[in-house]
Amino acid sequence: MKVWVFVEGASDCIALETLWTGWRQRLRQKGWGIQIVSLDDKARFFRKIGRRAAEKLVNDPNDLAIGLPDLYPNSVYANSEFRHQDLGELCHVQRDLVEKALREVFQIATTQQYLRRFHASAFKHDAEMLLLAAKHALRQHLGTSERLGKWRKPVEDQNQQAPPKRIVERLFKEKAGRAYLETRDTRSVLNRVTDLSTVLYDDNRQLQCPAFKEMLDWIGSAVGVPAY
Repeated sequence: MKVWVFVEGASDCIALETLWTGWRQRLRQKGWGIQIVSLDDKARFFRKIGRRAAEKLVNDPNDLAIGLPDLYPNSVYANSEFRHQDLGELCHVQRDLVEKALREVFQIATTQQYLRRFHASAFKHDAEMLLLAAKHALRQHLGTSERLGKWRKPVEDQNQQAPPKRIVERLFKEKAGRAYLETRDTRSVLNRVTDLSTVLYDDNRQLQCPAFKEMLDWIGSAVGVPAY
């Protein structure tokens, strides 16, 4: 039995594989695996997600599929079938693509039982929001005890002019005196996280990643192994 998580790129795979290390070990003990699959970029994510997710749902009646692209940028899709202004519309686009593939590619007339095993979500902005959420681990990696600056809470709610990736890049220049190396630093920071709940909630127990948490809870409920 497997959970297939479809993302945009390799750095997203690295972030999730690292952050979910402990959870994946507990899942394996229950006979579940999580496979994180890069679809290369957002444009190709839209072209591939329908067939790729539908294929997994059809091939094994126990498998689950997750869509997890970045929410932004979205303006380039304004005049296309993939147009979306917010998370809800992006999730709707993904479900429509999977349902279309079930009907047209796999000749399935009644799709509801398959779609119940598909969860559409998104990184609101990019995977670097996980680094901001893991503030203590990020501070340790940067070798500083100083405050890391202010950003919107929840961390998923940054605006397009100051997305998490740009904030992280600035922090590395200011605190570490070097450029942020996306894949290496992502793995190093998230390797320091020993309790996934510290990413989901801040020190005041304020929820930091609502959409990400909802996705984790959906998987945890479906497989019977909570993520945190």
